[in-house]
Amino acid sequence: MQLNGGPFVEEPPWPHLVTSNDLVFAPDWMHGARTHFLFPKSTPPRSVVEIIQVGKNRDKLEEWLNFDVVEAYPDYQGTLCMLAPNPVFRSIETTRVEGAPAGSGETVAYKFVSRQGQRLDGLRLEVVNERLRGRMAPLAHEFGDDAIAVLEFPAEVSKEGLTVTHPVLGLLSWHEPLPLMRRIHTRMEVVQRRKTIQVPSGGRKRPGYEYEVAEVGLESEDVVGDALENPDIVSWLVGAEHRRSLRRAAKDYDQQWFHRMPGDAAQYVRQRICRARETVLIVDPYFAGRELLAFGHAIRRPDVELRILTSVQGLGSDQGGRPEVDAAKQLMAVLDQTFKDYSTRPAIRVLTGDPPPVHDRFLTVDGSVWFSGNSLHTLGERAGSSSDCPIQRRSLPNSRHSGGARSPFPIGWATDPALQEPSEYNKTSTL
Repeated sequence: MQLNGGPFVEEPPWPHLVTSNDLVFAPDWMHGARTHFLFPKSTPPRSVVEIIQVGKNRDKLEEWLNFDVVEAYPDYQGTLCMLAPNPVFRSIETTRVEGAPAGSGETVAYKFVSRQGQRLDGLRLEVVNERLRGRMAPLAHEFGDDAIAVLEFPAEVSKEGLTVTHPVLGLLSWHEPLPLMRRIHTRMEVVQRRKTIQVPSGGRKRPGYEYEVAEVGLESEDVVGDALENPDIVSWLVGAEHRRSLRRAAKDYDQQWFHRMPGDAAQYVRQRICRARETVLIVDPYFAGRELLAFGHAIRRPDVELRILTSVQGLGSDQGGRPEVDAAKQLMAVLDQTFKDYSTRPAIRVLTGDPPPVHDRFLTVDGSVWFSGNSLHTLGERAGSSSDCPIQRRSLPNSRHSGGARSPFPIGWATDPALQEPSEYNKTSTL
């Protein structure tokens, strides 16, 4: 079989190499693998991408490569990589030296195990000590004939990061500051009894089942290793930083909490919709005419494609619970009357079935997906949250398909028999 590729882009420019600790295809023993990449100047042809997305082809590639090149690492498709192990030393052995000199926080010895026939002359070791609120000045050692570097730190090492450079070969090894294991906290529990809980059947599609729970007691805790100095303030500082990290993560994932603030919640949704440049998909089993007015017109660009997925449950009556109101006809009336002058008309589909195959609510804007616990017609009235869902970006149907072969989303927009046009649905249909 002949493989054709190129033209390629060098990264970095040859003959330089980069040193990485997180290459998915590098073996575990190769700490600080040196690599050189040839990336294709253009992305793989769509025909090739479609071939490797086929289930059996993707499984075989993952078996050969030991990683997923389709979704997890698509940037390696069509890429050539040269992997070069560290040519000078095999490993670094670290030892804490007991009986440190007076006034020294901690003394550490670093022993370099060289490869056969290799010398350590000219190697430079630089170690940084990262404390609770920042990094201290790094300590350095240049090797000669001795393979051991002894560094005296002015304070106990909390997190240790190091780099090793060679005068000719450049960066050979590095790792970011990592915490040292100085103590092990163990907790032991003894099983007192086991109980079996039987859950009854909930209908034809929800059979009964049972599960077992092991109840524990006689819990004991033990700490092995060095005692923690000033535990109260350390716990306070670590806890404060952890809470800040949670807030940063919430901001990164655009997590919002709404309660008794429907106006703010609606504005939040409209602000995301108005960013759209290509497509908007709203998945909400209770989306009806009022929601089309509240959110459908938030699109600012006339060529943006709007798709709405609602359900027969939401169209059984209006959102005020009045059974005499035909919500499906109301939705179509809003669509016909308010979008008649638009160049791109919203596409609406109705999920059939009882219950419909989709329960949760999603908003997709140009591939970015937000999840909402409440339907849009009650968002902000009752307590609920919403957040960005990057893991679902390949699961919801976009303008072309419903996701890959492994998509957990059960609906194909154009082909699934569970979807109807709103005009095809009437209140006498069997739910």
